[in-house]
Amino acid sequence: MLALVALSSLSLASCKNEIEDIFDEDAIARLDKAKAQYSDILTDKGGKWQLEYYANSNEQGYIYLMTFAQDGSVTISGNNKWINYVQSGSANTPAYGSQVSMWEVIADNGPVLSFNTYNKFFHLFADPYDIPSVGGVSSQDDVNENGYGHEGDYEFDIMKYVESAAGDTLFLTGKKYNLNMIMTRVPATVDDEVYMNEVIAMADSFFNAKVPQVYINLPNGVRWVVKNGATSILKMFREDADEISTAENHNVIITHDGLSFMDPLTIDGYTIQNFIRQADGSLLCRDDNQTTMTADHLSTVLTDKNLTWRCTLSGSNCGGRYTDLVAQLVDELKAYNKSSLQYAQIAYLPETDVYALSFNIKKGSVKYNPTYYITMDVTGNEQVKFSAAAEGDKMGETYASKCPSIRAIVDALASGALNLSTNSLLAPVNMTTAENDNAANFLVWNLQ
Repeated sequence: MLALVALSSLSLASCKNEIEDIFDEDAIARLDKAKAQYSDILTDKGGKWQLEYYANSNEQGYIYLMTFAQDGSVTISGNNKWINYVQSGSANTPAYGSQVSMWEVIADNGPVLSFNTYNKFFHLFADPYDIPSVGGVSSQDDVNENGYGHEGDYEFDIMKYVESAAGDTLFLTGKKYNLNMIMTRVPATVDDEVYMNEVIAMADSFFNAKVPQVYINLPNGVRWVVKNGATSILKMFREDADEISTAENHNVIITHDGLSFMDPLTIDGYTIQNFIRQADGSLLCRDDNQTTMTADHLSTVLTDKNLTWRCTLSGSNCGGRYTDLVAQLVDELKAYNKSSLQYAQIAYLPETDVYALSFNIKKGSVKYNPTYYITMDVTGNEQVKFSAAAEGDKMGETYASKCPSIRAIVDALASGALNLSTNSLLAPVNMTTAENDNAANFLVWNLQ
């Protein structure tokens, strides 16, 4: 017993000394020090930060710019449909708004970033009002949220600060609803409204409602289908799986430079969360620098029987011999019946199971559509081959006899393989068909 007591006394003495070494200040002093440190971090280097904000797990995320001042004021700027709702009563389109309010780092169980005076463009997510439906669909997936609103936070536990060459980052957790959020420092010279408008433009370049689905391309070759991208609530399922029984919904946020899932997502053994926009319009996962997000292969998109493509046959939409052929056709139409060329169009005709290449020609208020039947064979991921039928419809044959350049354009398109390119692999609403043996001969088609 005496030996045990002696050993216990030594253990207690050792622990006491160790505690004194680590905690040489009391808890209140340490918390006050942390509050001051985080306040300095927030106001340092101009004090401007981007916040990736999530109100709840059923709603898309929103970007805010926040400029923290040492006098306790903060300028909060955003551009989203709920700001528009506050300003005009409409939540159909996003709108920019900016307002100055107050902030403070306070103490709870740890340092807490509190936005402690009302800011109508930010605290709107914490207001317990009824969220209006948009297009007949509630913003919270038709959940009856009367009296709760968006259920968003306006106070955040500060979890961690990381300073690196890539940029300063603060990791936050909503104090009430426990959603994780990220703040990244941006240059103080950034203009808030310009920056937020660029975020909206970025969102428009990512997903387009005209392209029904895109894909997450994993390093192992497996693809996951992504639908509803324009809503920022992604419906996802493995390409070889059943959509109805396996689809998952994940909310994302469009940032100034890319896209982020609210939480890390593991699919087929790969963990992904943050994507950065590439020069070709695709998204590259910066977590593994391998996973990408794109639309389908360009040849599949062009030949999709549900899509219609149009070329205005003018300016930069024509190149090489097509420029010359179009100029000749314009002269021939004028000489034939004083009509004018509007555009060419490719569409699938389900009743005859063929594609139609038609020309929209206008004479006064009357429009004519001479049509030529074609097939489009996929010869590569980014290549197709047109074949033209010997005849078109009756009007097509009439115009071909009177204006031979119209048939020459059809035959030129069908003369060899066409290489496909686009300005955005994620939203290929513009498609260039360039002749394989001479890229200077091209046409640019726009998805209708």
